[in-house]
Amino acid sequence: MSGLAQLSQVLAALVLVAAGYVVAVGSGSAASWPLPLQQQCKRAVDRGAKAVRNAAVRVVRQGQIPAHIAFIMDGNRRYARRLQQQASMGHTFGFHRLESVLEWCNELGIAHVSVFAFAINNFDRAAEEVAALMALAKDKLQELAEKSDLVRQHGVRICVIGNRRLLAEDVRRVVEAAEQATRGNTGMRLNVCFSYAATDEIAAAVRRVVEDVEAGRLPEDKVDEQALERRLLIPGPPLDILVRTSGQIRFSNFMLWQTAKMAYIRFVDVLWPEFSFFQMFCILVSWQLAHSRIQQRKCA
Repeated sequence: MSGLAQLSQVLAALVLVAAGYVVAVGSGSAASWPLPLQQQCKRAVDRGAKAVRNAAVRVVRQGQIPAHIAFIMDGNRRYARRLQQQASMGHTFGFHRLESVLEWCNELGIAHVSVFAFAINNFDRAAEEVAALMALAKDKLQELAEKSDLVRQHGVRICVIGNRRLLAEDVRRVVEAAEQATRGNTGMRLNVCFSYAATDEIAAAVRRVVEDVEAGRLPEDKVDEQALERRLLIPGPPLDILVRTSGQIRFSNFMLWQTAKMAYIRFVDVLWPEFSFFQMFCILVSWQLAHSRIQQRKCA
């Protein structure tokens, strides 16, 4: 049975669940259920949603799977303001969404994921917010490395990418500990771009090229695009897809070199904590439909 046929069957099953709910309420039989009606319905909907997601994953895996996807996780502060919460709470909500997105990427078989967690110019924000972000980063990096089921069961490797000289010593220790704890993992690689800017990454790569030439490790006639690219900070294959949430149409100095190499760019008009599997599914399907044209342009 094809993936589309499976997805159709699951959707039909959800319709039947809804119809059964209406019948039960109308007949009064709901009173005899062992669990309250609301809880029964929630469990049914959760099971149905999981079945739909599993079917959608099977559909996507019938086609080409991107090797590397990146996310600009924008909209956390606006989400917090909408809920009349402090900005720091928005970043907490954003981390919980990241956990879900990483789970989806793992199910889909995406081997490399890069996320923009903290830009260098974010140090210019209010001192209280920067301090809250640093505390959240320490807490969540440690949680990912030591307690995350996704990391433990699927061998996710954490790499923190950015200018570490700008980080406080206690933050650097947590960063190094998270990397060390997952260094031997062979599953999905998570590049956390923290204290990062693309221009800073490119400038650092240029400095490394100059140092290697002066030290005799790189002949001058071998200085080319590939030599610079090999010295960039973000590891992994070429970037296939860049996703930015919140409706903003800009790159915010994130992975500029990698994006320029024919990455598929999608700007999504939804705040990061509200980014859904359905939106992820649509992005991947649209990339699959465009994949052959992208490859042709790369080779042109």
